Amino acid sequence: MEYRVNLESLNYLADIVKIFIIILYTYYIELNIINREVSKKINIFLIIFFILITFFCKMLKDLYGFAYYIIYLIFILSFVIFKVCKTNLTQSIISVAISLSINYIMFLISTIICYILNIIFDINNDYYSLIIILIIYTIFIYLFSKIKRFKRGILFLKEKLKNEYMDIIMLNVSITILFSVILLSNYDEKISEKLGFSFVIFAIIMFITIQKSLQLYYKQKLRERETEEIKEELKDKNKEIEELQKENLKLNKINHSIAHKQKSLEYELNQLLGKVDVSDNLKNKVENLSKEMQKDTINVELTKTNINEIDNMLKYMQSECVKNKIDFELQINGNIHHMVNKYISKEDLEILLADHIKNAMIAIRHGDNINKSILVRLGIIDGLYSLYIYDSGIEFDLETLINLGMKPSTTHKDDGGTGMGFMNTFDTLKKYNASIIIEEYGKPSKEKFTKVIKIIFDKENTYKISSYREEEIRKKDIEKRIEILK
Repeated sequence: MEYRVNLESLNYLADIVKIFIIILYTYYIELNIINREVSKKINIFLIIFFILITFFCKMLKDLYGFAYYIIYLIFILSFVIFKVCKTNLTQSIISVAISLSINYIMFLISTIICYILNIIFDINNDYYSLIIILIIYTIFIYLFSKIKRFKRGILFLKEKLKNEYMDIIMLNVSITILFSVILLSNYDEKISEKLGFSFVIFAIIMFITIQKSLQLYYKQKLRERETEEIKEELKDKNKEIEELQKENLKLNKINHSIAHKQKSLEYELNQLLGKVDVSDNLKNKVENLSKEMQKDTINVELTKTNINEIDNMLKYMQSECVKNKIDFELQINGNIHHMVNKYISKEDLEILLADHIKNAMIAIRHGDNINKSILVRLGIIDGLYSLYIYDSGIEFDLETLINLGMKPSTTHKDDGGTGMGFMNTFDTLKKYNASIIIEEYGKPSKEKFTKVIKIIFDKENTYKISSYREEEIRKKDIEKRIEILK
């Protein structure tokens, strides 16, 4: 302690050098523990600024004592870090206090080592001793900055001091160390012996605290990383499920379309089988079945579109209507060849016909109306190429009507309904920029059709519902929107 006091009594220039080195190394350690880099121009400016601050600190130390010097140094360096590194001022104060306490620990350890070397090598020159202390001190600072865990900063300080409990512990330990340094600077043999021991204890506590806090931090970061990985994995799984659902929906649409074509081809094949030479027994069965089917419903010869696929589909749908004792009527207006060349492909028109005639048949089968009839109008209607399908079946279910085009919806799964028909329809409307109008005339009756679906190729892509149940539909739509919002 006497040796340290002798060092304190060095001349003015030596004391200035010591204070400047401590300020400079405190700034260096501060940048390390918060892991910040500063440009060379700013560093050069700060070195000049630190030289000026050194003289002011020396003046404070001589006039008012060591305590004022330490307090001033903490606040001036905190302000520098606050401005240069754009950190939070509270963060700057805590990190500067920690940095300064680390520096004084290393400086005092360097003083002890130098004292031992002076005894061994019998060095009695105080200037040589100061040079040795500064060299050892510099080596300690360099080795500290190369510690693997501190290379990228003390992480709980670098991350904007998120752990408030750790901040308080570190600040208290640092202030205790600095307070011990202040008291040690005022030499009193009995007090210094006790404080010296306390200083060592608190220095050890500080480094253990930093080590433990780093361990806790790494464990927490590992948990956070694992949590993020799990979240990402769940996100990928959800995305994969969503893609599979879309793919499934797409496959359902394709299967739905293929099913209509398959039935149409089966019907055409059956027609062909009737023309080839088959056994008399099979011919008789087919003829008897045909006669039985035609007892109640007349199979009227349909007007030709002269497009083989369309005509076959219409014939097949007519045969299905005959089986279900439903009157089927077809009206062709204009050149359908021109329609499928300019407004819609024959494949898409074929699917539209199949979907909506099938839906009309289901609606009729689920009602008890004695009027069982379907009318298909195809071609130029009111000056535009269109497809109108009238039926005398039951009205749309309100839920189904609200969900049309948004998701597959049907109330007749047991009767072959999949809800995919309208999904396909809305895709087709979007593809050709066509419009759809659903008109409901009234409840089923024996005198008239109950509804019509109008698909109009007008390049407007609109959707409209005109119904005698307008108020019910509006109310149901509002309820649906409120449910979605909830």
